[in-house]
Amino acid sequence: MIKSKIKSIALGISIASLCATAGVAADKNTITFHTGSVGGLYMEPSVVWIEQWKQAIPNLDVSAILGGSMTNPLKVAASDPNTAMGWSTLPLARDAMVGEGDFEKRAPGGIKNLRALWRVNNLTWAEFIVRPQAVPAGVTTLGQFLAAKPKAHWALKTKGSGAESMTRILLQLYGVSYDDLQNWGGKVSFNNTSDAAKLIIDGHADVFVNAMPVPASDVLDMDASVKGLKWLALDAKQTEMLAGEYGYIGADHPIGQYKSLQTPILSVAYDHVVFVHEGMDAELVYKLTKTVLSAPNKVQALPSFETFDPKLAGTQTVFPLHPGAKRAYEELGLPTK
Repeated sequence: MIKSKIKSIALGISIASLCATAGVAADKNTITFHTGSVGGLYMEPSVVWIEQWKQAIPNLDVSAILGGSMTNPLKVAASDPNTAMGWSTLPLARDAMVGEGDFEKRAPGGIKNLRALWRVNNLTWAEFIVRPQAVPAGVTTLGQFLAAKPKAHWALKTKGSGAESMTRILLQLYGVSYDDLQNWGGKVSFNNTSDAAKLIIDGHADVFVNAMPVPASDVLDMDASVKGLKWLALDAKQTEMLAGEYGYIGADHPIGQYKSLQTPILSVAYDHVVFVHEGMDAELVYKLTKTVLSAPNKVQALPSFETFDPKLAGTQTVFPLHPGAKRAYEELGLPTK
């Protein structure tokens, strides 16, 4: 019920954003918040923060719209400084700053005009979850599964998302492309998280690939609906390359939340950052940041954001902190290093 309400609010906010530029009073600050896909990590906390800002900051209108971890930095960097903010993953934030990976062609010199507000201390875990009948006997790792050249429908995250970027890079480290998956007789589709989970539940897809917090409601739905789901472990070589060259964290996936995953498996994870244009008004940034940091219990009420910690929010953000945000941390006695 809570999830449905938040999705309804998010949809309303997204629709409202389409009208945001049509006629706004001159004394009102209007900000577009570039989030993620339906069912992803970014929309729910964004809705919570927007409600906080609505109560705490007069003449501020923030509208959340769907977006992606890779596209959001590009959009915010190209926007009027006081009109946009966004989310991204820390690995993609790094690539954006130096113009590598997904940003090599779109921003070859790197994106230098983005500044952080906070990171969320919410690790998102790579998950390759397969319907049991699609896994050959004895196969336990992604490398083994790919070596079998399975004829499978792969339900991936939407293009431009952090999870899709991670998937593409990881497959490349195994020497496999999306074209290969299709040439083996399979199918590749790009979906929001909820739709991908439904494809698995309904038997219309074989492999669910995403990066999710733990626990995640869509994974819980699959876990309850499909008996004997198989989780593929990553292989040590590819995990080490992701961690060493791309900024991911290699570790065992948390267990105990899903009945289909009771034994630790090797995976990778990453954190996320909320950012703005460096030119955004420092006083506005200060208010946005202090409102969130002063009442962390609001977002911590979401099951996937219980770990949000103001003491960590201003550290290791990849993008430098905006001066207005840094002022908020200093006033609250919170670290920024």
